[in-house]
Amino acid sequence: MMRKLPPLLLALIVLCFLIYFLYGIYFGSFGANAENVMTFFRITESQQGVIMTVQSIGCIMMTIFLGLFGERINKLKGLLFGLFFMGLASVLIGTMSMYLSVGTGYILMLLFSLIGGVGYVSIDLLMNGAIADIYPKEKTTLLPLTHAFYGTGSMLSPLFVTAMTNPALPQTFSKPYLLHGILSLGLCIVCAVVMTRARPLTPYEDSASMHASAARNPAEIFSDIRAWLFLLCSLLYSCFQIGLGAWLPQYVQQMQGASYVLSNTMLSLYFAGALMMRLLSPLMYRKLSVLAFYIISNLLSSAVFLIFLFIELSSLARCALIVMMGILQGCSFPGLFILCGNIFPQRTASASALIVLGISISTCVAPAVIGRMIETVGYRLPMLSITIALVLSVANLFLIQKIGKRAAI
Repeated sequence: MMRKLPPLLLALIVLCFLIYFLYGIYFGSFGANAENVMTFFRITESQQGVIMTVQSIGCIMMTIFLGLFGERINKLKGLLFGLFFMGLASVLIGTMSMYLSVGTGYILMLLFSLIGGVGYVSIDLLMNGAIADIYPKEKTTLLPLTHAFYGTGSMLSPLFVTAMTNPALPQTFSKPYLLHGILSLGLCIVCAVVMTRARPLTPYEDSASMHASAARNPAEIFSDIRAWLFLLCSLLYSCFQIGLGAWLPQYVQQMQGASYVLSNTMLSLYFAGALMMRLLSPLMYRKLSVLAFYIISNLLSSAVFLIFLFIELSSLARCALIVMMGILQGCSFPGLFILCGNIFPQRTASASALIVLGISISTCVAPAVIGRMIETVGYRLPMLSITIALVLSVANLFLIQKIGKRAAI
């Protein structure tokens, strides 16, 4: 049961939901907008992957910094910082078509994407820790719900992109970015007001003891072998998730003959399934532990995806499988944050950083590698490779479970 929260803390969690929603829109648009971006800049699949690789460079730098020093900062200010830079990057990308012609501006796109990466990774790193700090008794309920809003943004982003773009007019790739940036910067102003007023009700009003503890050994959790296993688990899972999000629309167009609209709709269906599970997760966790649910759901999900890849089915059946995959995948990222945070409860920012560092490394490598594989061997082998990564992610959690106690390297 959740305690009765003061109005300012209720307003704060609603704003956290909205921040994650816009983060989901930003990140989920990448795959849906891939064809338009490649056409406008006249780039190949591997160059398209490099955009996410460059984003991830900023992600990795911020992840390492916040992983070591995130406990010393006011996480609410950090969230505001991340929202501002994500919104700024969206506005910068969204105005590119106003002064660039088709086939130019790729380097600028990389630079603006780097700014966006710094912004959204700050949100991803600090949101989980902030909720664990401010709502410690409610985190098992609120974290999946927060990620549900990310899932809602991810689910709607392909429809958002499809509605605002036209493959025949590649310059329209910028429209979704511009609207997203305006909304993000507007929300930034509201957040600044509410977060300032809510601060006395949070641990960040008087956090001297927390800072002192954090300052003693900022790299403390990295002496535990489970931290490295969680990092590997996150990296492997992210290879699957990012590969799917970035290339599923192109896969179903090229390999299954789907239309532009249907291919983006499939991605929305996947995120719709994920959203359903995130909303139901508080009930699921009453029946199964977070660990057991992660293992079971991801093994089943890998089997469903193999059916999707290798068995000839109707479009309706494929859509049903994609929804089923989303349902099975829905709690995976929130589950990793909860599991890692439970092991390192005094280092919530560092624990979140482990998971996000895995995401950032995979974002740095996976899109470009998968894009290159697609150019050389086609779509099916890369999709099979990310499925294997998903199974290996589950295997790492088995190792973490067997260790059972703190084990210094």
